[in-house]
This record gives sequence, C-alpha cells and structure tokens, in this order.
Amino acid sequence: MNRLQRIFWKKENRSCQHCRDLHHDGELRIPAAALLHGVQTGCPACNLLYESISPADLADQRIELVHVRLFGDSHVRHTFDPRSEDMSRKLCAEEGFNKGGWVSGPGYPTTAFYPPVERAVELFRLEGSPSPWPEIKTARAIEAAADSDGCLQLIQNWVRHCETQHPDCKEHGRALLPDRVVYVGKGTDPYLVETTQNATGDYVALSHRWGGKVSLQLKTATVDDFKRGIPFSSFPKTFQDAITVCRALNVEYIWIDSICIIQDSKDDWDIQGSKMDKVYADCLLTIAADAAENGDSGFLQTPERRELQKATRKIDCVGPDGEKGEIFARPLRQFGSLGGFGRHYHSWEPGSLQPSQRLKQQGSYLLRRGWVLQETFLPPRMIHFLPDEVTWKCEVLSRCECQIKPHPIIAHRPLDLEEPREITKRNLKEFWREVIEQYTQRDFTFHSDRLAAMAGLASYIGVRRPDIEYCAGLWSDELPSTLLWVVDREINFGRMWGNGSQRNTPSVAPTWSWGSVTGRVAFLFWNLSYDRGKWAESEPDLKNVRVTCTPSGQNKYGSVKDAELTAQGYLCNVRVWLTRGSEWHFPFKMEVRKPDGTVGKTHGFLYPDTEEVLAKLEAERNDGVEMVVVSVYESRLFLVLRQMQIAGGKLVFERIGVMHCNILDAVVLEEWGRKEQFTIV
Repeated sequence: MNRLQRIFWKKENRSCQHCRDLHHDGELRIPAAALLHGVQTGCPACNLLYESISPADLADQRIELVHVRLFGDSHVRHTFDPRSEDMSRKLCAEEGFNKGGWVSGPGYPTTAFYPPVERAVELFRLEGSPSPWPEIKTARAIEAAADSDGCLQLIQNWVRHCETQHPDCKEHGRALLPDRVVYVGKGTDPYLVETTQNATGDYVALSHRWGGKVSLQLKTATVDDFKRGIPFSSFPKTFQDAITVCRALNVEYIWIDSICIIQDSKDDWDIQGSKMDKVYADCLLTIAADAAENGDSGFLQTPERRELQKATRKIDCVGPDGEKGEIFARPLRQFGSLGGFGRHYHSWEPGSLQPSQRLKQQGSYLLRRGWVLQETFLPPRMIHFLPDEVTWKCEVLSRCECQIKPHPIIAHRPLDLEEPREITKRNLKEFWREVIEQYTQRDFTFHSDRLAAMAGLASYIGVRRPDIEYCAGLWSDELPSTLLWVVDREINFGRMWGNGSQRNTPSVAPTWSWGSVTGRVAFLFWNLSYDRGKWAESEPDLKNVRVTCTPSGQNKYGSVKDAELTAQGYLCNVRVWLTRGSEWHFPFKMEVRKPDGTVGKTHGFLYPDTEEVLAKLEAERNDGVEMVVVSVYESRLFLVLRQMQIAGGKLVFERIGVMHCNILDAVVLEEWGRKEQFTIV
C-alpha cells in the first residue's frame, strides 16, 4: 500500500464494506473484484489479505483453493478460489478445511481419489511484536530443527511447568526404575544398567517404529558388553536423538525396548511384557518419535521443519490508523494433531491410501502401529516429535510448538487415530470396547502380537479392578455381551487391498476372542435397542457362562495357550444361504427343520470371522451351508459355531461368526433349538 492510498483511506475514515476490517461474525464472502477494489482504494485489511497469498500460489494453475487463517482463537480464515467464475474470496469463522476426497463427474473417473490441490496460510504475530491488528493473535515461529537451543528450552519449560503447577501430574514422582535402563549421563558413552530391587529415579521411555530390523539390540550374549558401555556412535539415529533430548532435560536414564529387553529370550520377553504397564506409567515422560520412519531416520532434524521455516514470510503492514507493524504468514500445518492437540485441522484420511502414503499424510509413523497404543495411553506425559513441530500432552493440558496458549484436556471424546489419549486412564475400562475398535485398525508385523501388545493396558486395568477377570481380551463382568464382537462390516473393502480377516496362526487366543482374528473388529450391536430396551442390559439367552484361560507365558494378560468358554443355551442346527444385497453386508436366509417336521425360516445379516468362512458361503450359494447357532440376546443375536468334536459327552465348538436376525422373523428358541451345555474353544 503506497502513501497516497493510506492518506486517502485515513481521510475518508471509513470501514471497508468488503472485508469489514476483519471484524465479523460467521462467514463473509468477498468477490475478487471487491477485494482488489479494497486494495486499490487503500483498505489496509484487504491489502493484508492479498499480500498474505504468495505470488507462487497466485500463479499456480493447479491450486484450487488458498486459505488464509488469522491465527488465534477466532480461527478466521480467508479463502481464495482462483478457479471459480467470480474469483470469489471469503472470510469464514471455521476451523479446518477439506484436504481432498472422492470425486466423480465429468472429466473424472468414477470414485477416483484425487490428492489435495489447495494451499492454506496462517497469519500470526510474534509475542511482543507490534501489530495494528488485534484480530491476529500471537504464535511461535517454528525452529529449523528440534534440537535447537530454542526448541529444547521450550520443552524444558513445559516439563518444569507441569512438575510444579499440575497436582494431577505431580503424583508421578520418582518411581521404581525398570529392571533395565540405559544410563545416558552427560558427555560419556551410555551403558546398560540392571537395576537393584526398589531402585528409584527419573527415566524417559521411547516410543518408536522399528521399521524393519533395529541395528542395536540386546541379546543374551551381549548383556555384559552393553553393561560395560555402548559407544554413542553405535546407536541408530533415532536412539541418538532420544538420548539428546534426555540429556537436555537432565534425565539420567532412558528405557528403549530393543536395548532393555533381551530380544532372543522368550522368557525375558514374558517377564518384561508383564511389566510394560509399569514401564510407561511410571516414566517421567515418553518421547514419541512420530517423524522417524525407522531406527536410522532420526526425528530432531527433518526436511519439513526446514521447508516450513523457509516458507514463512514477514509482511510489513499498516493498520486502519496508519500505524505500522509486522505480520507473519506461513503454510498451515501439514500434519495432524498427535496427542490430542486438536487446533491445526480436522484430519481426513482416505481409506484407499496404502500404509506408506497414510503415514506420510498423517505425519506420524507411529500412528498405526499396534504396539504404540498402550505406549500413548499409559505415560503421565507425552512429547510428540512430529515432522514439522513438537507437541506435548499431560494429564492436565496439551501444547504445541507453534501456539502459545495451551488447551485443557477434554475428558472424553470418541476415540480416533488422531487423538489416541482422549479416552483417559481414569475411564479406560469403561471405554474398553472403543479402545479395541481403534486398536484393531492398527498395523502389526505379526498379527499374533494382538493380545501381547495390549497386555500393558490390560494389566493397568486389572491391578485397579481386582474384582474382575481378564479373559483373552475381554472382561468377565461384560460377558456374554462382548462376545458379540464382529469383524468389521466393511470386510469387502479390506479384501480389495488383500488384507481381509484370517484366523491367527499359530493360535494365540480362543476363537471367541477378538485376538483370534487379523481383521478389524467392531462392537457393532452395543448400542442397538429393541422393544425391551437396550439388549446388553436385558437378560441374556446364554446362561452360566464360565471361562478358563491358561496363558502361554508368565504374563496372564498376554497370549493364551489354552482357553475355553462353557455356557448353557439354545443350540440350533441350521442351513444358511447368502442372498443378494450390499457388498458391505452379508445378508442371509436361514432355515431349520423343527422337531415337528415343519421348516422355520428367518433373514438377517451375517458377519463371518474369516475369509475362509465367507468363501465357503459364497461357493455354496445354491445349496447353503450347514452351521450351528446359539442365541445370545433377544432371540435375534446369535453366535455362529462349527462343531469340532464330542469328547466325553462334551459338545465342543469353534466360533466362526455372528448373526443378526430381522425383528419380523424372530426365532422361537423353544421350537427351533435344544437347550444344551456346550464349550467354545
């Protein structure tokens, strides 16, 4: 804006009717011609909005939208659409924006996914710097590297504030050290410490992605060597970065799984696995190496940080009264808000993306790792090192590097991949079903780890609820209702990518446990209500349910060697046909030959546990498949069974799915089935 324009604007002493001087509620649309008119007539706000859009973005014909957000609580955003007919620009008080999606129509293949073709810009001012625009709030500039003095000092301040100002967090004082820790000290080579009984101290735990073979592992033959010393240069880069953070925080010890558990000893894995809840719950804090693809990647120096700093521009601006100031513009955060810091944008994840693409888009290589779920639930404090910034979460609040104002922890919101600690340790048992639904979406190198990787969380609950028993992933006080887990109804979508549900081999759980399958699990029927009210609170058809479990090792919360569930209920021998219907569901018809010779019929939906079961049903669409079903609730919700043997007069079955029958075709159990005592293994 030149001097003549500023004089003209001040002389007229008027408020811009186009941008309203950034004072508005709700949404304001500004046509391009109006914005340019505001710039030409000297409107400082219009000029600021125009200047915030980089010349490169204005010239790039691939870009469909440019968003400019006035950083702060108002979340005002300015949107520029160069492809619309009127080149409209708008201001709106919304948070987040669409980052891509499924599109169809002229010129597009049907339901093809197109990546985002948008740009987003944040406007902010530095703390203490003059600004003529109070609507634009203060924020922090992102450091070029997370190991800079400024970034490490910021982390130190967060830890110090939490330790001194948060009573709920202060209860996590000096705890018992794990059986093994790595002493990092200052300026010396680290070494392994096998702690004495009741030894206490502060330590940091590392949550990281192995990403293949980790180059530094503790083996039975190297324990003594590691105790004598481990050259710093021999640590993979991700471990070196974690040690750097420890030293900056003046913490002497770090716990890293590959170095503190003997990797070639099953017995040591069993022992340490049973203590995993204590390792993460008692640490001073956990470092989450979200930006590290593997042990060699590191997480303190990333290209995303360097690119962000390079792309941050200073805008010399003028206010309504001619006062000068400076505003900064930078690309809106590219990555989601790990650890519950939900202020950057609402994440949107297309299911079609392959794992490597999803991880890159979400900004975390940890986000889908099954083992990491308990590592993010249990610690009292988490520091997430994302590709382009650091975020913090404790029991009281969350923070991030780019914003100054912290945000309080929300007691409970639906669990999702972006905010894995929204379900807190205090209400973890209450929301166990949601945890399992989220957990079974995650990736495993070995699906047989499904129960083992949840052992820490299960142990955490078990210690605090000694009145209930843990039964291979389920809790005794919620049986039989939680037996009605299903492999997600979108199983066909999974099959498109070759990751349909299979039975875990070797067996690590009984077939009535979700730990026995590789597919995504949902407690689909939990909130369904019928005429008698919520079924899970009604009297079950399944009676006298008893469970026995023998763990495969020393950890009773881990994998299971032998287990059986015995119960009494109405067993029905039926024939089942798949019928035409949505490929997202498996509609069926079912017939039974009743004792009086008549045929009973019903319809509904079938949820097979594995691809093998589904393939047999699809292959026998004409003749149907003989099965056994047992009613669990309302004569409409059934476990689908396959008889294995009759040993010593005991009926033994394996579970192969769940059925949900239509209310108009409700089964009359006394007519259809026979009341039997039976066993599921």
